[in-house]
Amino acid sequence: MDILNLLTRLLLWLGIGYFLWWVLKKFIPANFLTWFGGAMILALIAGAFLFPEDSTIGVFWQFLVFPLTPLGAAITLLALSLSNGMKKVNGRMVTVALLILFFASMPLIARALVNHSEQSVQRAYASQQRLCSDICPAIDQVPVDRAVSIVVIGENADAYRQTNALSSRIDADNPLDPVLVARLNSAANVYSRISLARPYVTVTAGPRFGSGEEQEPLRQAIRQQLVGRGVPSEGIRVEATGTDIRNTVVDQKNFLIEQGLFTEPARVGRFDTARTNRDANRVVLVAPALTMRRAALAFENEGIQVVAAPTELYTTLNLENRDTLASLADLAPNVNALVLTTRYWGELLSAVYYYLRGWLPPFSMQWEQVVETI
Repeated sequence: MDILNLLTRLLLWLGIGYFLWWVLKKFIPANFLTWFGGAMILALIAGAFLFPEDSTIGVFWQFLVFPLTPLGAAITLLALSLSNGMKKVNGRMVTVALLILFFASMPLIARALVNHSEQSVQRAYASQQRLCSDICPAIDQVPVDRAVSIVVIGENADAYRQTNALSSRIDADNPLDPVLVARLNSAANVYSRISLARPYVTVTAGPRFGSGEEQEPLRQAIRQQLVGRGVPSEGIRVEATGTDIRNTVVDQKNFLIEQGLFTEPARVGRFDTARTNRDANRVVLVAPALTMRRAALAFENEGIQVVAAPTELYTTLNLENRDTLASLADLAPNVNALVLTTRYWGELLSAVYYYLRGWLPPFSMQWEQVVETI
Protein backbone atom coordinates (compact mmCIF):
# COMPACT_ATOMS: atom_id res chain seq x y z
CA MET A 1 0.00 0.00 0.00
CA ASP A 2 1.54 3.35 -1.03
CA ILE A 3 1.67 6.31 1.32
CA LEU A 4 -0.98 8.30 -0.58
CA ASN A 5 -3.58 5.54 -0.24
CA LEU A 6 -2.68 5.10 3.41
CA LEU A 7 -3.11 8.80 4.17
CA THR A 8 -6.36 8.93 2.20
CA ARG A 9 -7.81 6.03 4.16
CA LEU A 10 -6.64 7.56 7.42
CA LEU A 11 -8.28 10.89 6.62
CA LEU A 12 -11.50 9.14 5.63
CA TRP A 13 -11.57 7.18 8.88
CA LEU A 14 -10.87 10.32 10.88
CA GLY A 15 -13.67 12.13 9.06
CA ILE A 16 -16.13 9.29 9.65
CA GLY A 17 -15.07 9.05 13.27
CA TYR A 18 -15.51 12.77 13.86
CA PHE A 19 -18.94 12.75 12.24
CA LEU A 20 -20.10 9.79 14.33
CA TRP A 21 -18.76 11.43 17.49
CA TRP A 22 -20.62 14.67 16.65
CA VAL A 23 -23.87 12.72 16.09
CA LEU A 24 -23.44 10.84 19.38
CA LYS A 25 -22.81 14.03 21.34
CA LYS A 26 -25.70 15.81 19.61
CA PHE A 27 -28.42 13.24 20.26
CA ILE A 28 -27.18 11.09 23.16
CA PRO A 29 -26.72 12.33 26.76
CA ALA A 30 -23.11 12.69 27.95
CA ASN A 31 -23.66 10.42 30.98
CA PHE A 32 -24.81 7.60 28.72
CA LEU A 33 -21.74 8.00 26.52
CA THR A 34 -19.52 7.80 29.60
CA TRP A 35 -21.13 4.55 30.73
CA PHE A 36 -21.13 3.23 27.17
CA GLY A 37 -17.42 3.98 26.75
CA GLY A 38 -16.61 2.28 30.04
CA ALA A 39 -18.63 -0.77 29.04
CA MET A 40 -16.79 -0.96 25.70
CA ILE A 41 -13.40 -0.84 27.43
CA LEU A 42 -14.46 -3.59 29.85
CA ALA A 43 -15.73 -5.65 26.92
CA LEU A 44 -12.39 -5.26 25.11
CA ILE A 45 -10.48 -6.30 28.24
CA ALA A 46 -12.74 -9.33 28.64
CA GLY A 47 -12.32 -10.14 24.95
CA ALA A 48 -8.54 -10.03 25.32
CA PHE A 49 -8.79 -12.77 27.93
CA LEU A 50 -11.48 -14.84 26.22
CA PHE A 51 -10.27 -14.52 22.60
CA PRO A 52 -6.52 -13.81 22.73
CA GLU A 53 -5.98 -15.16 19.19
CA ASP A 54 -8.36 -12.64 17.61
CA SER A 55 -6.30 -10.09 15.65
CA THR A 56 -8.90 -7.32 16.06
CA ILE A 57 -8.93 -7.72 19.82
CA GLY A 58 -5.13 -7.71 19.75
CA VAL A 59 -5.04 -4.33 17.98
CA PHE A 60 -7.44 -2.75 20.46
CA TRP A 61 -5.49 -4.31 23.34
CA GLN A 62 -2.34 -2.53 22.16
CA PHE A 63 -4.15 0.79 22.44
CA LEU A 64 -5.49 -0.10 25.89
CA VAL A 65 -2.10 -1.00 27.33
CA PHE A 66 -0.30 1.90 25.64
CA PRO A 67 -0.70 4.20 28.71
CA LEU A 68 1.03 1.49 30.78
CA THR A 69 4.25 1.72 28.77
CA PRO A 70 6.90 4.36 29.66
CA LEU A 71 6.35 6.36 26.46
CA GLY A 72 2.59 5.88 26.62
CA ALA A 73 2.43 7.01 30.25
CA ALA A 74 4.43 10.14 29.45
CA ILE A 75 2.26 11.03 26.45
CA THR A 76 -0.94 10.38 28.40
CA LEU A 77 0.17 12.58 31.31
CA LEU A 78 1.22 15.39 28.96
CA ALA A 79 -2.14 15.20 27.19
CA LEU A 80 -4.03 15.28 30.50
CA SER A 81 -1.97 18.24 31.67
CA LEU A 82 -3.53 20.25 28.82
CA SER A 83 -7.11 19.28 29.68
CA ASN A 84 -7.77 22.77 31.09
CA GLY A 85 -6.22 24.58 28.14
CA MET A 86 -2.78 25.79 27.10
CA LYS A 87 -2.76 28.57 29.68
CA LYS A 88 -3.57 26.28 32.62
CA VAL A 89 -1.08 23.47 32.23
CA ASN A 90 -0.93 21.00 35.12
CA GLY A 91 2.69 21.27 36.20
CA ARG A 92 2.64 18.12 38.33
CA MET A 93 1.59 15.92 35.43
CA VAL A 94 4.24 17.44 33.18
CA THR A 95 6.88 16.84 35.85
CA VAL A 96 5.86 13.20 36.31
CA ALA A 97 5.84 12.66 32.53
CA LEU A 98 9.33 14.12 32.20
CA LEU A 99 10.61 11.99 35.08
CA ILE A 100 9.18 8.84 33.47
CA LEU A 101 10.85 9.66 30.15
CA PHE A 102 14.12 10.61 31.84
CA PHE A 103 14.52 7.50 33.96
CA ALA A 104 13.11 5.12 31.33
CA SER A 105 15.62 6.50 28.80
CA MET A 106 18.64 6.23 31.11
CA PRO A 107 20.98 3.36 30.15
CA LEU A 108 21.85 2.80 33.81
CA ILE A 109 18.20 2.13 34.68
CA ALA A 110 17.60 0.01 31.57
CA ARG A 111 20.62 -2.19 32.30
CA ALA A 112 19.57 -2.61 35.93
CA LEU A 113 16.07 -3.74 34.97
CA VAL A 114 17.22 -6.12 32.24
CA ASN A 115 20.01 -7.46 34.42
CA HIS A 116 17.39 -8.47 36.98
CA SER A 117 15.74 -10.70 34.37
CA GLU A 118 18.90 -12.03 32.80
CA GLN A 119 20.43 -13.01 36.12
CA SER A 120 17.85 -15.80 36.25
CA VAL A 121 19.49 -17.25 33.12
CA GLN A 122 22.86 -17.24 34.84
CA ARG A 123 21.34 -18.80 37.97
CA ALA A 124 19.82 -21.50 35.78
CA TYR A 125 23.25 -22.51 34.53
CA ALA A 126 24.59 -22.65 38.08
CA SER A 127 21.54 -24.61 39.23
CA GLN A 128 21.97 -27.09 36.37
CA GLN A 129 25.60 -27.67 37.31
CA ARG A 130 24.61 -28.41 40.91
CA LEU A 131 21.79 -30.68 39.73
CA CYS A 132 24.12 -32.71 37.54
CA SER A 133 26.68 -33.01 40.29
CA ASP A 134 24.00 -34.69 42.43
CA ILE A 135 22.00 -36.70 39.87
CA CYS A 136 24.33 -37.35 36.97
CA PRO A 137 27.95 -36.92 38.11
CA ALA A 138 29.17 -38.76 35.00
CA ILE A 139 27.41 -36.31 32.67
CA ASP A 140 28.20 -32.61 32.62
CA GLN A 141 25.16 -31.56 30.60
CA VAL A 142 21.58 -32.56 29.89
CA PRO A 143 21.01 -35.75 27.82
CA VAL A 144 21.01 -33.99 24.46
CA ASP A 145 20.16 -37.22 22.66
CA ARG A 146 16.63 -36.72 24.07
CA ALA A 147 16.30 -33.29 22.40
CA VAL A 148 13.72 -34.07 19.73
CA SER A 149 12.89 -30.51 18.73
CA ILE A 150 14.34 -27.01 18.59
CA VAL A 151 11.90 -24.10 18.76
CA VAL A 152 13.11 -20.68 17.63
CA ILE A 153 10.96 -17.82 18.92
CA GLY A 154 11.08 -14.92 16.48
CA GLU A 155 8.91 -12.07 15.32
CA ASN A 156 7.12 -12.70 12.03
CA ALA A 157 9.48 -12.19 9.09
CA ASP A 158 7.28 -9.47 7.60
CA ALA A 159 6.39 -7.71 10.86
CA TYR A 160 9.38 -5.37 10.85
CA ARG A 161 8.47 -4.24 7.34
CA GLN A 162 5.03 -3.23 8.53
CA THR A 163 6.30 -1.16 11.47
CA ASN A 164 9.59 0.27 10.23
CA ALA A 165 10.10 0.84 6.52
CA LEU A 166 13.67 2.05 7.13
CA SER A 167 15.02 -1.01 8.94
CA SER A 168 18.26 -2.41 7.59
CA ARG A 169 18.98 -5.83 6.11
CA ILE A 170 22.00 -8.10 6.34
CA ASP A 171 22.69 -7.69 2.62
CA ALA A 172 20.81 -6.97 -0.58
CA ASP A 173 19.98 -10.63 -1.13
CA ASN A 174 18.70 -11.37 2.37
CA PRO A 175 15.18 -10.04 3.04
CA LEU A 176 15.21 -11.05 6.73
CA ASP A 177 15.52 -8.82 9.77
CA PRO A 178 19.10 -8.91 11.15
CA VAL A 179 17.79 -9.83 14.61
CA LEU A 180 16.00 -12.85 13.14
CA VAL A 181 19.09 -13.86 11.18
CA ALA A 182 21.18 -13.77 14.35
CA ARG A 183 18.63 -15.90 16.17
CA LEU A 184 18.51 -18.43 13.33
CA ASN A 185 22.30 -18.64 13.43
CA SER A 186 22.14 -19.32 17.16
CA ALA A 187 19.63 -22.11 16.51
CA ALA A 188 21.96 -23.59 13.87
CA ASN A 189 24.81 -23.53 16.38
CA VAL A 190 22.63 -25.40 18.86
CA TYR A 191 21.71 -27.91 16.17
CA SER A 192 25.38 -28.60 15.44
CA ARG A 193 25.89 -29.52 19.09
CA ILE A 194 22.99 -31.99 19.17
CA SER A 195 22.91 -33.05 15.52
CA LEU A 196 23.20 -36.74 16.45
CA ALA A 197 19.68 -36.53 17.88
CA ARG A 198 18.43 -35.11 14.52
CA PRO A 199 15.83 -32.83 16.12
CA TYR A 200 13.11 -31.02 14.21
CA VAL A 201 13.56 -27.24 14.00
CA THR A 202 10.45 -25.08 14.30
CA VAL A 203 10.75 -21.36 13.53
CA THR A 204 7.81 -19.19 14.59
CA ALA A 205 8.83 -16.28 12.34
CA GLY A 206 6.82 -17.25 9.28
CA PRO A 207 5.16 -14.30 7.47
CA ARG A 208 1.54 -13.46 8.22
CA PHE A 209 0.63 -10.95 5.54
CA GLY A 210 -0.02 -11.40 1.84
CA SER A 211 -0.95 -14.40 -0.27
CA GLY A 212 0.83 -17.73 -0.21
CA GLU A 213 2.95 -16.75 -3.21
CA GLU A 214 3.97 -13.50 -1.50
CA GLN A 215 4.86 -15.30 1.72
CA GLU A 216 6.90 -18.06 0.11
CA PRO A 217 10.09 -16.02 -0.53
CA LEU A 218 10.35 -15.15 3.17
CA ARG A 219 9.70 -18.75 4.19
CA GLN A 220 12.39 -19.90 1.80
CA ALA A 221 14.80 -17.28 3.12
CA ILE A 222 14.31 -18.65 6.64
CA ARG A 223 14.91 -22.20 5.43
CA GLN A 224 17.98 -21.23 3.42
CA GLN A 225 19.48 -19.42 6.40
CA LEU A 226 19.26 -22.62 8.44
CA VAL A 227 20.24 -24.98 5.63
CA GLY A 228 23.28 -22.86 4.91
CA ARG A 229 24.38 -23.41 8.50
CA GLY A 230 24.02 -27.19 8.36
CA VAL A 231 20.40 -27.84 9.35
CA PRO A 232 18.69 -30.49 7.12
CA SER A 233 15.82 -28.96 5.16
CA GLU A 234 13.46 -31.91 5.75
CA GLY A 235 13.41 -31.22 9.48
CA ILE A 236 12.58 -27.50 9.29
CA ARG A 237 9.10 -26.20 10.09
CA VAL A 238 8.21 -22.53 9.52
CA GLU A 239 5.12 -21.43 11.45
CA ALA A 240 3.47 -18.01 11.72
CA THR A 241 2.83 -17.83 15.47
CA GLY A 242 5.51 -15.14 15.85
CA THR A 243 6.14 -14.03 19.42
CA ASP A 244 2.80 -15.46 20.56
CA ILE A 245 4.25 -17.90 23.08
CA ARG A 246 0.93 -19.54 23.93
CA ASN A 247 0.07 -20.49 20.34
CA THR A 248 3.64 -21.70 19.86
CA VAL A 249 3.29 -23.99 22.88
CA VAL A 250 0.01 -25.42 21.61
CA ASP A 251 1.41 -25.92 18.11
CA GLN A 252 4.55 -27.62 19.38
CA LYS A 253 2.68 -29.93 21.74
CA ASN A 254 0.29 -31.01 18.98
CA PHE A 255 3.22 -31.57 16.63
CA LEU A 256 5.12 -33.70 19.15
CA ILE A 257 1.99 -35.77 19.84
CA GLU A 258 1.46 -36.32 16.09
CA GLN A 259 5.07 -37.46 15.73
CA GLY A 260 4.84 -39.72 18.77
CA LEU A 261 7.59 -37.75 20.50
CA PHE A 262 5.71 -36.22 23.42
CA THR A 263 6.63 -37.66 26.81
CA GLU A 264 5.37 -35.92 29.89
CA PRO A 265 8.01 -35.66 32.63
CA ALA A 266 7.41 -37.78 35.71
CA ARG A 267 6.25 -35.55 38.54
CA VAL A 268 4.80 -36.05 41.98
CA GLY A 269 2.78 -32.86 41.65
CA ARG A 270 1.85 -30.59 38.80
CA PHE A 271 4.79 -28.28 39.40
CA ASP A 272 7.24 -30.69 40.94
CA THR A 273 10.74 -29.26 40.46
CA ALA A 274 12.64 -32.51 41.01
CA ARG A 275 13.97 -33.52 37.60
CA THR A 276 14.50 -37.27 37.81
CA ASN A 277 13.14 -38.27 34.42
CA ARG A 278 16.35 -38.34 32.37
CA ASP A 279 14.61 -40.28 29.58
CA ALA A 280 11.95 -37.66 28.82
CA ASN A 281 12.10 -36.00 25.41
CA ARG A 282 13.19 -32.37 25.44
CA VAL A 283 12.50 -29.25 23.42
CA VAL A 284 15.41 -26.83 23.06
CA LEU A 285 14.03 -23.32 23.26
CA VAL A 286 15.95 -20.57 21.44
CA ALA A 287 14.56 -17.22 22.59
CA PRO A 288 15.78 -13.86 23.91
CA ALA A 289 17.01 -14.03 27.48
CA LEU A 290 14.51 -11.33 28.41
CA THR A 291 11.63 -13.57 27.24
CA MET A 292 13.09 -16.92 28.25
CA ARG A 293 11.53 -17.25 31.70
CA ARG A 294 7.94 -16.75 30.50
CA ALA A 295 8.47 -18.85 27.38
CA ALA A 296 10.14 -21.75 29.17
CA LEU A 297 7.58 -21.90 31.96
CA ALA A 298 4.73 -21.75 29.43
CA PHE A 299 6.16 -24.87 27.77
CA GLU A 300 6.76 -26.60 31.10
CA ASN A 301 3.22 -25.75 32.17
CA GLU A 302 1.98 -27.96 29.32
CA GLY A 303 4.29 -30.83 30.23
CA ILE A 304 6.98 -30.10 27.64
CA GLN A 305 10.38 -30.40 29.24
CA VAL A 306 12.55 -27.49 28.10
CA VAL A 307 16.25 -27.00 27.54
CA ALA A 308 16.92 -23.25 27.45
CA ALA A 309 19.28 -21.69 24.91
CA PRO A 310 18.92 -17.94 25.57
CA THR A 311 20.08 -15.34 23.05
CA GLU A 312 20.51 -11.55 22.99
CA LEU A 313 21.99 -10.98 26.42
CA TYR A 314 22.22 -7.25 27.14
CA THR A 315 24.17 -7.37 30.40
CA THR A 316 27.15 -9.57 29.50
CA LEU A 317 29.48 -6.59 29.13
CA ASN A 318 32.27 -6.32 31.71
CA LEU A 319 31.12 -3.08 33.30
CA GLU A 320 33.74 -3.11 36.05
CA ASN A 321 36.63 -2.39 33.65
CA ARG A 322 34.98 0.51 31.84
CA ASP A 323 36.49 3.98 32.19
CA THR A 324 34.84 6.87 33.99
CA LEU A 325 33.60 8.61 30.85
CA ALA A 326 31.89 5.44 29.64
CA SER A 327 30.22 5.05 33.02
CA LEU A 328 29.03 8.67 32.98
CA ALA A 329 27.51 8.08 29.54
CA ASP A 330 25.08 5.65 31.19
CA LEU A 331 23.46 8.67 32.87
CA ALA A 332 22.65 10.37 29.57
CA PRO A 333 19.19 9.37 28.29
CA ASN A 334 18.99 7.84 24.82
CA VAL A 335 16.40 6.16 22.66
CA ASN A 336 18.04 2.72 22.83
CA ALA A 337 17.65 2.66 26.60
CA LEU A 338 13.99 3.66 26.23
CA VAL A 339 13.44 0.76 23.82
CA LEU A 340 15.10 -1.65 26.23
CA THR A 341 13.09 -0.40 29.20
CA THR A 342 9.90 -0.68 27.14
CA ARG A 343 10.76 -4.28 26.19
CA TYR A 344 11.32 -5.14 29.84
CA TRP A 345 8.05 -3.54 30.90
CA GLY A 346 6.15 -5.20 28.05
CA GLU A 347 7.54 -8.59 29.06
CA LEU A 348 6.46 -7.97 32.65
CA LEU A 349 2.91 -7.12 31.55
CA SER A 350 2.85 -10.21 29.32
CA ALA A 351 3.93 -12.40 32.23
CA VAL A 352 1.11 -11.02 34.38
CA TYR A 353 -1.37 -11.68 31.55
CA TYR A 354 -0.10 -15.26 31.12
CA TYR A 355 -0.35 -15.84 34.85
CA LEU A 356 -3.95 -14.58 34.96
CA ARG A 357 -4.84 -16.88 32.06
CA GLY A 358 -3.36 -19.89 33.89
CA TRP A 359 -0.62 -20.37 31.28
CA LEU A 360 2.16 -20.03 33.85
CA PRO A 361 2.84 -21.76 37.17
CA PRO A 362 2.84 -19.62 40.33
CA PHE A 363 5.30 -16.73 40.42
CA SER A 364 6.87 -18.26 43.51
CA MET A 365 8.35 -21.02 41.34
CA GLN A 366 12.00 -20.52 40.44
CA TRP A 367 12.21 -21.39 36.76
CA GLU A 368 15.91 -22.22 36.93
CA GLN A 369 14.96 -25.18 39.14
CA VAL A 370 12.70 -26.56 36.40
CA VAL A 371 14.26 -25.64 33.07
CA GLU A 372 17.50 -27.27 31.97
CA THR A 373 20.18 -25.39 30.06
CA ILE A 374 22.50 -26.23 27.22
